Amino acid sequence: MVRRFMSVRTDMSHQRLQQFSVINYNEEIIILAIIKQQHQEAIVGVGQYALNEDSHTADVAFVVRDDYHNQGIGALLLNYLTQLAKKQGLLGFTADVLLENRAMLHLFEKMNFRMERRMSEGVYELKMFFS
Repeated sequence: MVRRFMSVRTDMSHQRLQQFSVINYNEEIIILAIIKQQHQEAIVGVGQYALNEDSHTADVAFVVRDDYHNQGIGALLLNYLTQLAKKQGLLGFTADVLLENRAMLHLFEKMNFRMERRMSEGVYELKMFFS
C-alpha cells in the first residue's frame, strides 16, 4: 500500500473511505479484481481513474494485494481501464509513480503508450497517450 499512497497507511478514516466508495461515474471509474476463495470472494486489486477535464486525460492508479503481485492483476486492471477510457474519448492517462516502483513502471511501458516522464523528488510524473 505504500506504493499506492506514497506513505505507510495503517488505517483509513471514514471520510477517506467515502472517497473510494462514493463514486461519480461522470468523473471517475473504479474497478475491482475479485477472486473466489473457498465460498467467499476477496478483493485482491483496485484500479481507478479520475478525469483531468482540461487535458482530456485521466489520472490512473492501482493497488494490488501484496500476496497477488506479479500475477497479471495490474495488467488486467490497466487493460480494462484503458478500454473504458478510450470509449469515453480520453486521450491517455497521467500517473505519479515512486521511483522504486519498478513493477508499475514496467507495466506502463508494456502497454506501449507514448510516454513522457518527468522526475521530481523521487517520483516519476508520467503522461501516457493512447496513440
